[in-house]
Amino acid sequence: MNGVTTWLSRLESTAHKHRRMAGKSARTVKAQAVLEEVLRTHQQESRSLDIPDLLRQAIKELIAGDWRAQPKNEAKWQPYWRGLRLPSAFVYNGISAPVKTAQEIAWHPWLAGRITGPVTLQVKERLQRLNAYLFRQTERDKPLFPGTLGHRERSLLIFSDEKALDSMPANGWKHVLLTLADMGAIRRAPPLPYETSGRPDLPAVIVENSDVYYRLCQINRDKTRWSLVVYGAGNKVSGQAERVSQLLESEQVTQLLYFGDLDVAGLKIAHQLRCKLLDDYGISLQLDESLYHALILNRLMTPEGNANNERFDFEVLCDWMPCFVIRKMKALIASHQRLPQEGVVDI
Repeated sequence: MNGVTTWLSRLESTAHKHRRMAGKSARTVKAQAVLEEVLRTHQQESRSLDIPDLLRQAIKELIAGDWRAQPKNEAKWQPYWRGLRLPSAFVYNGISAPVKTAQEIAWHPWLAGRITGPVTLQVKERLQRLNAYLFRQTERDKPLFPGTLGHRERSLLIFSDEKALDSMPANGWKHVLLTLADMGAIRRAPPLPYETSGRPDLPAVIVENSDVYYRLCQINRDKTRWSLVVYGAGNKVSGQAERVSQLLESEQVTQLLYFGDLDVAGLKIAHQLRCKLLDDYGISLQLDESLYHALILNRLMTPEGNANNERFDFEVLCDWMPCFVIRKMKALIASHQRLPQEGVVDI
């Protein structure tokens, strides 16, 4: 929308808003109150020299449709703003209340052009909150998105909800040309504990358990085997793929290994992390074969408990893993046992 059509839409949506505020049966709204709100909402645009003419034409189209002017005779209208004459009121002639659509909302200019089609109710509610925030910043003559903030910090300022942008897709919501970067926000992945050896030529290893993390850190200090030792926090690690990717990039490490429990649940974690890293970041994860060899040789087995009851077809999905790991996993299932990663006590 542009020109007369834009200002007509703004006048009409604001007039309907005032009518609804006055009550279900109200049909008359004060023309001056409607125009004042429109000008206040779009004060930056209203400074243009051609705005009075555009508004004059928009008012004519408004009263040629579902609205009429009171008084009807334009000669009786009063001069109001930059030579623009106004009736005392607009009277709605429509038979029924209009259906609320996105066009009825007086969108902030920064946001208006970014909405390219229909949006879901949930997204529309968020856009309306963003819209209100934009107008507040504009009225206070402040930058829309000062500085660069984490997405939760920005979300709290805009939506009064720090999690409102958690589910926002990287390319924005459907039919909305809007990204976190547009709002001066970046998605900061949750932190991961790690220790570096300063050897980017070596692979990094990510481990599932905290005790094993500390043990591998100590081994790496005594004799450097890995560029990084990263703590994956159990089954939460698949949600940490973004941070893992950032670590590898910042440390200029190209190879990533994984070590966890040798049971179905442990292999499932490795598979999920690998899929996430490969699909989203192009990083290929492999198992640390030397650690799994040591784990198998040490033979510190425990009863399987629920660890092998996961609904996960490791024979099909884990064809990327070494054959000796898959063979051992089959044997462990047959004997109802597992090999916890803590069994790596001698490597």
